[in-house]
Amino acid sequence: MPRPRKAPRLWFRKDKGGGGQWIILDGSKQTRTGCTLEDTRGAEQRLQEYLAEKHQPTNSLDPRIIPVADALNFYATHHIPTLANPRNEATILKALVPFWGELNIGDVARSNSKRYATLRYSQGVKPGTVRRELKALQSALNMYTEDREIPFVCRLEMPKAGESRLRWLTRNEAAAFVHAARRRGNHHVARIILIGIYTGTRIDAIKRMQWHPNPASGYFDLKQGVMYRKGWEESSTTKRRPSVHIPDRLLPHLKRWKTLDRNLPWVIHYDGGSVVSVKRAWRKSREDAQLGLDVIPHTLRHTAASWGIQNVQTTQELQSLADFLGMSLKMLLEVYGHQNPVHQKSASSAISKRPGAI
Repeated sequence: MPRPRKAPRLWFRKDKGGGGQWIILDGSKQTRTGCTLEDTRGAEQRLQEYLAEKHQPTNSLDPRIIPVADALNFYATHHIPTLANPRNEATILKALVPFWGELNIGDVARSNSKRYATLRYSQGVKPGTVRRELKALQSALNMYTEDREIPFVCRLEMPKAGESRLRWLTRNEAAAFVHAARRRGNHHVARIILIGIYTGTRIDAIKRMQWHPNPASGYFDLKQGVMYRKGWEESSTTKRRPSVHIPDRLLPHLKRWKTLDRNLPWVIHYDGGSVVSVKRAWRKSREDAQLGLDVIPHTLRHTAASWGIQNVQTTQELQSLADFLGMSLKMLLEVYGHQNPVHQKSASSAISKRPGAI
């Protein structure tokens, strides 16, 4: 059985004299984007434009003859570019194309979603990933059919949601992780760890942080002691990124790094350039610190929330912590509340108090 053709994707091609640019790979065809390594957003935009030009949508309103590819292309063109981290969603869409790209919208049913899940499992993909992929397919179909007023109800059978991983670092583990990264020379990873555990900022936002105000990413105002998590031209998403006070334990590190960086714009950098991926450096530093595979970048956000909620004294402080992390109080209590049930103090007191007692 022939191997399914891969969807068009981005690949960074290095030049002999240094530098390079992002290339769109489509089978044996290579298309230059003109975007440097740092301009990942521009490269993603070129890829979406390439997909839009390549695919010719049908004008029919009958879901039985409308290709799923029309919906995926519409989603890639109109929704993905508005996301804070479009690359993740674009990667998910690429996984959907080989199976769903040749089917019509009317073929999207529970039976085919089961076949898709079985195929992905045979490729070594975990149920949680398959669930995210099918959720993206559902979103793409709903957005497309609603926009064109196509009579269609998306029915997919999703793999069951797994238990959420609430792995957070102890202070000794965090210190060991930072030291391990520095010993290996992965100073950019050490910076990510410290910023992550003290602010709870997601890693994609951390990697794009700069030292000065700019339209495309967040920055640190060391004079005012404020961390701005997004640039002034970035659109707001469901993943809130509020501006916050820089924690006292983090500020001295930032000031020292700023002095070391001199004129470099990026807070997280490697060999003078911005950082796109830290997978290998993260893995090696984690191994040196003797931490398990469950310590992933999102563990830093879990750590910040866990340390914070363990130290709050009042319900007002709980709300302040939720605002600092950019999540709702409901979400904070649902995920981390068991670590310090201070919000239940009034209820437990009411139960314990004798009737009529003051």
